[in-house]
Amino acid sequence: MASKSKRARINPERNFQKIFVYWSIGVFVLKLIVIARIVGISFPIGGKPFSIDGIWLGADGENYLTGYNGLLRDGVFSAEGILNYWPAGYPLVILLLSKLGASWVLTTLSIVQTIVFSLSAYFFAVQLSRTRLKKYSFLIFLFIIFNPTLSLSSLAIGYESFTASGFLFTAALIVKDFIEKNNSKFKSYVLINAIIYGLLAFMQPRLLVAGILILCFWIVTRCGIKAGSVILIIGVLVSLIIPASLMYRNYKAIGVTSISTNLGVTMSIGAGNEATGGYGKGESGVDCNLSGTEVQKDNQRVRCVLAWYLSNPVKSLNLFYNKSIYFWSPWFGPEANGTMARNPWLKINPVKNVTSTQEGVDLVFGGFGKLISWVWLLSGVAIMFYGYLVLLRQKSLERFIGNLAMIAIGSNWLISLISIGDHRFRIPIMGMSLFLQAVGLKTLLRGGKPAMVDGPALR
Repeated sequence: MASKSKRARINPERNFQKIFVYWSIGVFVLKLIVIARIVGISFPIGGKPFSIDGIWLGADGENYLTGYNGLLRDGVFSAEGILNYWPAGYPLVILLLSKLGASWVLTTLSIVQTIVFSLSAYFFAVQLSRTRLKKYSFLIFLFIIFNPTLSLSSLAIGYESFTASGFLFTAALIVKDFIEKNNSKFKSYVLINAIIYGLLAFMQPRLLVAGILILCFWIVTRCGIKAGSVILIIGVLVSLIIPASLMYRNYKAIGVTSISTNLGVTMSIGAGNEATGGYGKGESGVDCNLSGTEVQKDNQRVRCVLAWYLSNPVKSLNLFYNKSIYFWSPWFGPEANGTMARNPWLKINPVKNVTSTQEGVDLVFGGFGKLISWVWLLSGVAIMFYGYLVLLRQKSLERFIGNLAMIAIGSNWLISLISIGDHRFRIPIMGMSLFLQAVGLKTLLRGGKPAMVDGPALR
């Protein structure tokens, strides 16, 4: 009988899977302990106290709970205003989970988000371990499951954890497809990913852009334009149908045929002569003559903002720069900008704790703090791009994976340029950016020599 070490050498792929399983289970158990220790609070929703237990109140948590409360009270076609101003997708997910028990639905939400995140991180790491990136896979896995903001977001009310998990899972499935090259399963994989991208857009419509771009890149690379055109069209339609169901919900509820009516407002805050590109600076937005329904007003705002960008190219470029800085800014400190004040990581962040005294405030928000913030920001982005360049130089599947990650990152970054700068917008693609950063960091530590092993080619 072969020894344990010999069996591991014979089947290294299974050995890696076991390692990832053990770590995933360990982190999951730790997070269950955290969930059990989260002190429940009573929060007023709809004029009544609402028990929030087993989960933290994330950014915009009140609005999601207000929407859920409306759905619980009136049904799927509730006329609650927040359900048409913002996409109703995430409150509908909470409503679905309430079927398992309404009294502990938020604890259930926290556990389900944690399970989905753990499975997605595991699946992503396992597929990478089957490629020439095998020596990077464990570090990538640790970067993802132990990143405090990304990992702990599964314990907060918000769409971010589900969407970050979705990008990890779909990327893993695409890598699996290229490794196995099983044409009989290819269409099934496309359908699964199309459904997931639709669900991501169901919770946050702007993510549909990344989903469709990834579908296009994957299918065209895999099959070519001519052979893959029909599959691509079907995949895109499937992705569109799911968020489009919110239009039907809103039409039945209040007679409005839109997914949400807040796009124009958000875009207007991030544009205009007085704008900085972020929130809370007293911006007046872009002047626009509004009339008609809320949907028509929202569309008019969008057109006015786009026209302003075209008419003010220099100011637009300055705003794009600011929004890029805000998108990649630290979660806390003098350069932080966005809606992450309820970031679970800030509950234990040592930098945040330093500001409990005036001396600490002066240190963190003074010249030294600004220097550290800029070093953190620029080094993170630089290492990410370096990791991408490492993969781009490869002539195998790894180049494709790098491009896949950059499509997700770049599309979300670009969308923020015409919307508003907010570091919370990068959480859905953090799994992809951490992947590139892990590749870049390990390669730097190896003196610039990529740690590639033998593996499958792209074709």
